[in-house]
Amino acid sequence: METSVASSPCAHCPVPRAGEFPALACEEVRGSSPKVSRIVLPKQRHWQLLCLDTQLHEPGAPGFQPATCMRMMIPSCAMDGAQAPFGTSRMRWTVQVVLVLLTCPVSCIADSATEEDPWPLQHSALGSDVLLRCAVPAGAAGVEWRVNSTSVATALDVLVATEDGLVLPNASLAQEGDYSCHHPASGEALRRIRLRLGLPPGKPAIECWAISYPQTVNCTWSLPADVHLDTEFIAMYRHGVWAKGGETECVQPAAGASSCSINDVQLFSITPYVLNITAVNPLGTATSLFPFIVEHIIRPDPPEDLQVSAIPSESKKLLLEWKPPGSWPLPEYFPLKYLIRYTRQGTGSPRTIGPYEQTSFILTGLRPGAIYHVQVAAKDLTDYGEYSAWSPQASGTPWKRR
Repeated sequence: METSVASSPCAHCPVPRAGEFPALACEEVRGSSPKVSRIVLPKQRHWQLLCLDTQLHEPGAPGFQPATCMRMMIPSCAMDGAQAPFGTSRMRWTVQVVLVLLTCPVSCIADSATEEDPWPLQHSALGSDVLLRCAVPAGAAGVEWRVNSTSVATALDVLVATEDGLVLPNASLAQEGDYSCHHPASGEALRRIRLRLGLPPGKPAIECWAISYPQTVNCTWSLPADVHLDTEFIAMYRHGVWAKGGETECVQPAAGASSCSINDVQLFSITPYVLNITAVNPLGTATSLFPFIVEHIIRPDPPEDLQVSAIPSESKKLLLEWKPPGSWPLPEYFPLKYLIRYTRQGTGSPRTIGPYEQTSFILTGLRPGAIYHVQVAAKDLTDYGEYSAWSPQASGTPWKRR
């Protein structure tokens, strides 16, 4: 199917936040279903915002639903010449998440330099054969290459391609730097390139826990390997596969952070939330989904301020006292239960008792004069979710007669 590009106001695309993704133009790629649109960003020319319009029926036809959009940022060089390889479904609302890893085959090159930085960036993949292009001037046999102002010697691992430019086989991080090609006679700089090497991101590994139930779900993620390039993360979520409200931003504490928070969660819903994390760097994108039921991921933080005290005239007992975690907002309405783990100094195996609903406990049957180490863990009283990690250790010795 032939694909044509026409101007469009991108009416259905999500509106970028002010100042973050300034839109210059929006192009609508026709001839495919679902419809694909893209916004070109003037201040970040190697990025584009990709809008997927998932309207599956003609207006007035049975099953027609209003158009909706999903979004992700991808390197614009990965979009060059790209078709719209998105399948369709007869579902009344598409939640099929398109995991299209649009990656640059070898390199992404910034469009131009700026007055502040005259070195256009070229991002290339580690381990690939990197070509730094420079046209040979008319009448010249070749060009002179320099890296970080030092002449590049032709060697077995650095080859000069007379017509195309400088080739770096199996490029490594040691070959990053500022490259320039010069006229062999006059020394005039013909082109400058700042080479940065790395890898496209892998799929993020996601964890979500309701540590502040019922108010907030906190999510974190990490990449499977170091990509050696600045990587941004787009965090969006929806409640349910056919959610009418579309996707909502999962709030990150700072741009590029690998964590986010979901507020105002719906309690006791059997409809799962789905978190969508897309990792983006100049060489590609990768997306992971994390579905969850809020009550299934309850995990409080550890109890706080654990105190171990001797009880006067009780040589075989210790008083334990602690507080619910400060991040647990409503312990009077959503109470916790607690496990206690203790061990006598000099012995190898701890003993675990509980659960108990109160925030104090008396250990009995202890050895007089021995030192005991104690920790406490918390869990939602209704037994949803998991126990917290163990609290920091506190120690004490039973009372002894002076």
